[in-house]
Amino acid sequence: MCFMDTITCVLSSDIGLPSGKSLFQLQAERILCVQKLAAQSSESPSNTVPIHWYIMTSPFTDAATRKFFETRRYFGLDADQVTFFQQGTLPCISADGRFIMETPYKVAKAPDGNGGVYAALKSKKLMEDMAARGVKYVDCYGVDNALVRVADPTFLGYFIDKGVSSAAKVVRKAYPQENVGVFVQRGRGGPLSVVEYSEMDAAMTTEINQSTGRLRYCWSNICLHMFTLDFLNQVANSLEKDSVYHLAEKKIPSIHGYTTGLKLEQFIFDAFTYSPSTALFEVMREEEFAPVKNANGATYDTPDSAKLMLLRLHSRWVVAAGGFLTHSVPLYMTGVEVSPLSSYAGENLEAICRGRTFHAPSEISF
Repeated sequence: MCFMDTITCVLSSDIGLPSGKSLFQLQAERILCVQKLAAQSSESPSNTVPIHWYIMTSPFTDAATRKFFETRRYFGLDADQVTFFQQGTLPCISADGRFIMETPYKVAKAPDGNGGVYAALKSKKLMEDMAARGVKYVDCYGVDNALVRVADPTFLGYFIDKGVSSAAKVVRKAYPQENVGVFVQRGRGGPLSVVEYSEMDAAMTTEINQSTGRLRYCWSNICLHMFTLDFLNQVANSLEKDSVYHLAEKKIPSIHGYTTGLKLEQFIFDAFTYSPSTALFEVMREEEFAPVKNANGATYDTPDSAKLMLLRLHSRWVVAAGGFLTHSVPLYMTGVEVSPLSSYAGENLEAICRGRTFHAPSEISF
């Protein structure tokens, strides 16, 4: 299951890869690949069990997202294994608590945050749909990550082995002031939860664990989560009862033009507070986290930065499989792209790459 904010233009256009593939296409092809790998490792290799993909949109992105998938024939997936559903909206308010009016007769509203996924799943009865399909575990991620390993079998195996109700992939903070939420434990023996970077004070972001010499709060939340279906049902009911919201200062379209106001949001990580057991699974940032949150020209998390992270990772795969690279620009500025249809995470590339030379930038697809 994936969720998205109002950035469909980035997700449905390419990020500059040699193949021209969008983030949605990369993720769809990773689903196709992991389905194939699962079938090959089963007793019935010809029997492919489809992985169902639930995609949360907003009222502002829903129509464009559906059309994008339809015109591209769902990137090779069966249309009936993809379900779109809309998150809710909440009123926008001014700093003094008044509703902001979009028109004289209409209150300005905004999507209710990625944590709106729980209420949306409940209201659309999609957890019942999952149960009817035999789903026990739900992989939940932010769609704006060029390196996301959708339905990662290693993460799923770890999750099942630990026997927990929730889990999250984490990376170490790159530096103390990095704008990421971090996992904390509230009280001795209390539940793990996430504190968003905007809600941390300066002392907390730089505090050192004296026994390790590292940051005390170093495990970054990168929106790669896994839940049992039973826990999803529980947390949807708990969040509805408790009505936990976060405030985000944004520019809001109003009757008087754009004005500074407050959006009410729920966050996907609000669920961890309710979990009786949570496991953290450390991954390498350069292998699994290349977010696209800003336009090119910004200093970080752009299409260009995500593209380079993917090309560098795939170049390492090719070299590890015995291939060679040539390039006409410095290699740190380019690389090769391996189609997800050829390899999910660098496996099975020896037959394709060993002894062969590839010129960067290019796509390797067989």
